[in-house]
Amino acid sequence: MTSPGRPRIAMVLGAGGLRCVSAFGALSVLRREGIEIDMIVACSGGAAVGYWIAAGGTDIPEGIARYTVGMERSFGAFSYRQAVRAVFARWLGHDPRFGLMKDRSFNAYMAASLKGVRFEDLKIPLHCVAADLHLGEQVVLSRGPVLDAMRASMAIPLLLPPWEVEGRLLVDGGICNPLPVDVAMREGADIILAMGFEDPLQPAIDSGVALVRQVLAVSANHLMRAQFAFHSMAHHAEVIAVIPDFGQQVGLRDLHLIPHLVRQGELATEREMPYLRKLLAAPAQALTEAST
Repeated sequence: MTSPGRPRIAMVLGAGGLRCVSAFGALSVLRREGIEIDMIVACSGGAAVGYWIAAGGTDIPEGIARYTVGMERSFGAFSYRQAVRAVFARWLGHDPRFGLMKDRSFNAYMAASLKGVRFEDLKIPLHCVAADLHLGEQVVLSRGPVLDAMRASMAIPLLLPPWEVEGRLLVDGGICNPLPVDVAMREGADIILAMGFEDPLQPAIDSGVALVRQVLAVSANHLMRAQFAFHSMAHHAEVIAVIPDFGQQVGLRDLHLIPHLVRQGELATEREMPYLRKLLAAPAQALTEAST
């Protein structure tokens, strides 16, 4: 519960794959400053960190270790059968639940970790953002089994198979809203810490794969910037962009970079602390009046 007169603070964790682990660095700064989070909105890899925070996790190194294991289970097994089906889809048929990675081990790990946890059991409200594979629209999951919401939100297209929730095939929410600030606004947040991740551009476009990666990175970056700019102009809440600078490309398997990613999350949050302290010095009512 939010104490009277204190602004409601939301932490929004955008899509970013392994880079989302930097949110643990941001959390360490907030805890050091004694700043409490009132709600969490997350998509993609950020959903795993968001759940850990919402469930009341206290030991940050332990949270990082669990995140690392989850990433290892997510992208460790390539399905050659699915690759063949993708190449010969015209003759073998296409299953909308397609994914190049085997997810049996990952699903089992998540089921064992979550143990039937529901959103209603969490200590901090959590909203997971996914996307409807057929309609392309944003789907916000805030009730029921957390497993379904997290698995759907982290279903990166082509890699992990989509996940069915209430009759809808859902995939990674980052494809339609890589930084879901609007959800935090709708839930009544006064201050929003929006942690986003830009995809680095290719150092050299010397192959078809590099070209595809470049196009996807440019598209994703522009989408995130455009959405952030729109919500900042709408000004229904104070939005603070926390954008870590990793200085290099980060792949899903670059687990050795985790200490660096966490540290960059700390530095990015520390850069925004002066403004955040200023906002926290104002009562919630003043923030609401200033944003209307």
